[in-house]
Amino acid sequence: CRVFIYLCSMGQWVVFHVKYSLKDFRSNALVRYRRCAIPEYLFAWQGFSSLLLTMFLFLMLCLEPILHCFEHNDGFLFTEHCAEGEAVLFPYSVMSTAAMLLYFLLLSDLSVFSTRVSAFALICTRVVSEVALYLFG
Repeated sequence: CRVFIYLCSMGQWVVFHVKYSLKDFRSNALVRYRRCAIPEYLFAWQGFSSLLLTMFLFLMLCLEPILHCFEHNDGFLFTEHCAEGEAVLFPYSVMSTAAMLLYFLLLSDLSVFSTRVSAFALICTRVVSEVALYLFG
C-alpha cells in the first residue's frame, strides 16, 4: 500500500508540478516575490495545496520506518519496529496526518464539482420529462 502511495500518488504529483512549473516558466506566467520567481499556478489554493501534499509525501518517504528498519529487522522482512524505526515513528505520523488532511481538502473541491454535475443532471431529467409530457400529452 505504501509503495502505491509513493510511486503512483507522489509520482503523479511530482510530474504534475514539474509540468506546470515548466509551462509557467516558458510562458513567463510568474509572480515575482523579491528575487524569487514563483509559478502562477501555485497562487490557486489547489496548486499550493497539492505542492504541500507532494512535500509531505516526500518527507514521509524520507521518514519511512520500514526503510529505517531495513538493515535492523531481526529476521522480519518489512517491519517498522526497531530502534531506528521507533525513533522516526512520531514525525512520520505527523507527516502522514498532514498528508491525509491535504488529500481530504483537495477531495472537497471534487465534491463541489460532483454536486454541480448532479444538479445539472437533475435539471436535465426534469426538463426532458416536461418536454416529453408536452409532446406526447
